Amino acid sequence: AIGQTRLGRPFSRSDAAEEGRGSVRAKMSFYPHQFEAPVEYYDVGSSRYLYTVVWLPDAVAAQLPLTEFPRLRITGEANEVEFDAALMPVAGRHYLLFSRAMLRTMGAAVGDHVALAFRIADQEAVDIPAALAQALAEDEELSNLWDQQTAGKKRGLAYRVASAKSPATQARRIAEIFDIMTGRRDKYGKLIKD
Repeated sequence: AIGQTRLGRPFSRSDAAEEGRGSVRAKMSFYPHQFEAPVEYYDVGSSRYLYTVVWLPDAVAAQLPLTEFPRLRITGEANEVEFDAALMPVAGRHYLLFSRAMLRTMGAAVGDHVALAFRIADQEAVDIPAALAQALAEDEELSNLWDQQTAGKKRGLAYRVASAKSPATQARRIAEIFDIMTGRRDKYGKLIKD
C-alpha cells in the first residue's frame, strides 16, 4: 500500500526518490503541503451517515492558518486527481471529505492510502454559475443582497444553483436563494411561515 511506512506524516522529494516514484511526486511538487494517509470511515454520530475522509496529519495542520480559518479552503490533488475542498474541523482535528464518485475517480477505497498535495486557496473566492451571474447583473436588489453575504454563504447559495441540471431548475433555485437572503425561506429553501 502507498505510504504505509510514512503513515500520517508529510513526505518529501527524497522519500519519493527512495521509493522510486519520483514521477508521481514531480507532478505534485508545486504544492507546498503534501502527505499520505489512509481513507477512513468517520462516524458522524448517526446510524445513517458514515463519511469517507482523510485526516490531516498534525504536522501538516501546524503549518496552516486553521485558527483564523477553521474551514480552510484548499485546492490540490488526491492521487493526481484535482480537487477543491474545505478542511473540516472536529474535536481539534481536521479532515477532507471525499464522495464515493471522487474515490472511484482516484482509484481508492476505504483502507487505501492516498497521496495528497495542496495549497491554500483564496478564502474569498466564489464560483458563480452563469445563470446566477446573469441574474445578479440584471437585478440590483438581488445583487445588493448578494454583496451582503459572507463568502461561505455565497458558495453555498451558488452551489444550490450550480447543482441544478436544467435551466428551469436553475431559475427556480435563483428565486429560492433570493427568498433565503430576504428571510422568506430558511437555509434549506423551505418557506418560513409567519
